[in-house]
Amino acid sequence: MFRHHWFVYVSIWFVGFFAVIAIMASALAFTAPTADAESATNQYRSIILASAGFFSALAAIATTIPAWLKSQEQFVVTDEAVLQVLQPSLFGSKISQLSLQHVADVSVRKDFFGSLLGFGAVTVETPGEQANYTFSAIPNPDAASKVLIEAHENFIAALESGRLPTSIRKEGQQSHSVTVDAADYQKFLDYQQYQARANEEVQLVASNQQTNDDQPDVKS
Repeated sequence: MFRHHWFVYVSIWFVGFFAVIAIMASALAFTAPTADAESATNQYRSIILASAGFFSALAAIATTIPAWLKSQEQFVVTDEAVLQVLQPSLFGSKISQLSLQHVADVSVRKDFFGSLLGFGAVTVETPGEQANYTFSAIPNPDAASKVLIEAHENFIAALESGRLPTSIRKEGQQSHSVTVDAADYQKFLDYQQYQARANEEVQLVASNQQTNDDQPDVKS
């Protein structure tokens, strides 16, 4: 499972911190004491500072929400699929799943800060017109892409060899979970059931025919 790099959260908090500093600095500069005690600035100084505090709190909340949304997003590689969990809003999430069988290529993209701090975007390319999967700001994206490529190769090897998924292992042995595409496996089971029903029908027809042949002809 992969999450966003810490730089994502720092950049969000930096924007919020800068907004709070700018609001409070502007309020303090605007309400600086003057020699004229009757001036409007001195009279409304407390109101202006209270308003600045209110908007600073709003800026802090507005910073906390996107940071929390980013913390809920993750990129998961299993033995049979790639899952991308996105949190675009507080009350909605988007979960995308792609079978490893449909992985065409994996690419890594890094910008200046990514190359400097060790994070980047991993893009899973799919065949045909199916949309690609991109997860940004992953720590050590080269290792993440290697994990994905190895999972894809293992899945294809298991699929071509016809091995079925199994989670059974003896105590003390390492787990070797091998899976195949669920849809293909279900088609195989459906075909077996169809063949079994067809064989039963053939045997039933043959049995009825044998019974009719064994019965003597009744002459009127």
